[in-house]
Amino acid sequence: MSAEPWDDYAYTALIVFCFLMKNDRILLIRRANEPYKGEITVPGGRKKRGESLKEACAREMLEETGYILKNMEFAGVLHAYRPGDKMEYLSNYFVCRDFEGELRASDEGELLWVDAEESLSLPGIHPFYVRLLPDILTGNFPIEASIVIGN
Repeated sequence: MSAEPWDDYAYTALIVFCFLMKNDRILLIRRANEPYKGEITVPGGRKKRGESLKEACAREMLEETGYILKNMEFAGVLHAYRPGDKMEYLSNYFVCRDFEGELRASDEGELLWVDAEESLSLPGIHPFYVRLLPDILTGNFPIEASIVIGN
């Protein structure tokens, strides 16, 4: 019996994002780089080989915001697929209300503390963020969603 070919299996990039929240405000980033250059969403980035999801999230938040995460909660996953693309994306979301440090800029984009409810109507707000925020605010997670891009 021969091994099944890998042609029908996805190459999946693991991404981590974090909803950093303080009172009724959330930290957002206007992305300076692709993907999603110019759009506003929560900070995050790619998981490196050998990192756990929580380690990747903590590293990305430190790099992009200057904050050290003390406690984070897994909030769910969003699977994104573009027909014809070999790569699929599995974004892993966390919520953190317990962090320390000083906010500092990075070359990833402009950081903005914004009222969570008002953030939904910001020009340039990313549609994935708009899809996920209501569940994040109500604590209705873990979230599992799938989106086909370009359909």
